[in-house]
Amino acid sequence: MDLKISIEQELWEIIEKNYENENYSGAILDAMHLLADTIRNKTGLEGDGSSLIGQAFGGENPKIQLNKLQTESEKNIQKGMQDILRGLYTAIRNPRSHDKYIDTKEEADSIIYFIGYLLIIIGKSKVNFEESTFLKRVFEKYYVRSEEYSDLLVNEIPKRQRVNIAISVILQRKKGDIYNLSYFMKALFKKLEENHMIQVYKVVSDELKYTSSDEDIRTIIHILPHEYWGKVERVVKIRIENILYENVKSGKYDVSNKTCRFGSLGTWITTEHLKKFENVNDWTFMIVNKIQKGTPEEKNYVEKYFWDKICEVNSQDIHHYLKWFFKDGLKNKDEVIVKKLESQIIFDENHRWWKVFEEELKDFPEIKYSDFLF
Repeated sequence: MDLKISIEQELWEIIEKNYENENYSGAILDAMHLLADTIRNKTGLEGDGSSLIGQAFGGENPKIQLNKLQTESEKNIQKGMQDILRGLYTAIRNPRSHDKYIDTKEEADSIIYFIGYLLIIIGKSKVNFEESTFLKRVFEKYYVRSEEYSDLLVNEIPKRQRVNIAISVILQRKKGDIYNLSYFMKALFKKLEENHMIQVYKVVSDELKYTSSDEDIRTIIHILPHEYWGKVERVVKIRIENILYENVKSGKYDVSNKTCRFGSLGTWITTEHLKKFENVNDWTFMIVNKIQKGTPEEKNYVEKYFWDKICEVNSQDIHHYLKWFFKDGLKNKDEVIVKKLESQIIFDENHRWWKVFEEELKDFPEIKYSDFLF
């Protein structure tokens, strides 16, 4: 038998070097490695040996299904394949991995040919988890917008395929409801390992590198967990933050019509995003300046979308311009500014601003901590 023309090209390429060098036991092990990798790649499972086979082919709902598993005969075929594969590890792979073993060409031909046959069967089999089918559930209109549902859905994704699902959602994000996708991605990111996170944010950075589209930026800002914003490539991050800065700087809100006339993109920025921005001091200066010197519509915009956010960002280490804004207002007993400060600290006994404005607050004994929320 000419093994080269009797087996699939992929298998031959894997075993060729050892086989041509007459290291037939090594060639058998190469074939077994391909078999294991094929099962892992098809299922997304980790592990090896009997454990891998059991997870892939065993149970009531196996990840690799050789048939419909409806009749007794079909179930027997499934179990038989599981037993054969386990036997290959026990009788073929393990002895050659742990002991010195010398196989003849004839022995190698028979074993490798049989492994090739199994690879063909596995290649034709149905996979329990299929990416395109799974993504339909992520993008469907009946997605349940809850942490529990999102966690349960993410738990169905094999470990090896989580990063692919994350990337697919990012690339297809405009097809779905971004509020649903936000729930899903938050649950998925909790399961991603650091090396997978790097892959995901390389894609994110590529998506943002050249775009100035509000939709591109808005959808990514919303669906990705804000705590990971710092993982975007720095040059891309700085550019996008500048686009957002200019957008917020132009922001205006018409109270009578309840519409954002300019600056709608910036409204997608969360407090946690702001905390991870490069130039928080510039943002603080710009927002305080709008609240002080802006038109009524500009002030309305800041009040509605950014005042509480910028105060929270400055809660631990207040920027001198914001500090001066409050100190001057307290000194002049500006009722509006006094109320602004009071609203930030009154329900937080340990807020650092109690200390920052300690002297000024002596003139306002009525401002004191309250544990009454609503």
